Amino acid sequence: MILSRSLDYQIIPCYDFLKSILHLDKRVVSAFKRSPRIFLEDVNKYIVPKITALQEIGVPQSSVVFLIKHYPYVVQLKNDKFHEIVKEVMESGFDPLKMVFISAIQVFAGMSKSTWEQKMEVYRRWGLSNHEIMLLFRGFPLCMSLSEKKIMSTVDFLVTKKGWKLSAIIRVPITLGYSLEKRIIPRCSVGKVLILKGLVKKDLSLGAFLKHTENKFFDRFVIKYQNHIPQLLNLYKGEVGILELGFASEEICGIKQL
Repeated sequence: MILSRSLDYQIIPCYDFLKSILHLDKRVVSAFKRSPRIFLEDVNKYIVPKITALQEIGVPQSSVVFLIKHYPYVVQLKNDKFHEIVKEVMESGFDPLKMVFISAIQVFAGMSKSTWEQKMEVYRRWGLSNHEIMLLFRGFPLCMSLSEKKIMSTVDFLVTKKGWKLSAIIRVPITLGYSLEKRIIPRCSVGKVLILKGLVKKDLSLGAFLKHTENKFFDRFVIKYQNHIPQLLNLYKGEVGILELGFASEEICGIKQL
């Protein structure tokens, strides 16, 4: 369809408009790769009104750029649908000045009412009230885009196996988005061993282990203590287990709940 459109009257003007917003060619390419149909849009009819609406409620230009670059399909929605979503996000308590506002728009745009209710029900199974689920959503909107399997496995590990309280997850909801196999389990294992060896304080929060960037965590908790525990790197990589290091339990204990 793109090849059938006028280069001079459709494709070039659309490209030029997107570049005037995104500034860099690579950002326009990124938007195009995510939603090629954006080059078919009537810019003045569909895209400009949405950008204007966001600007009028105080959404920063950087957030507008992020939206178009990463979620271009959102600005291709029908205008009425888009305004309905923005209103819903505002009523949910999101601050237009923060990037999380854009994440919430993206979640609502990509989810039907029935799917939303299904995700609500998944969280209710763990005893969360509607109010608590909305607290999760406001802290980490993508929690509603996670698969049921991802939600269930992460909460089961943290709450059932490791004894976290649901309130701890609500306070740091981004935890739900972390990879169980690549981040949560390896870091919990390292934290367990360091505490049992008395190398870090017993009341060091689990959040301290999970929220660090990969490099910072690796430097602070793995490299720093490798001389004390030669197999710590192997533990972190999953090549050996806690039991193989001579400990009696796999349970993560003694780590303060967030």
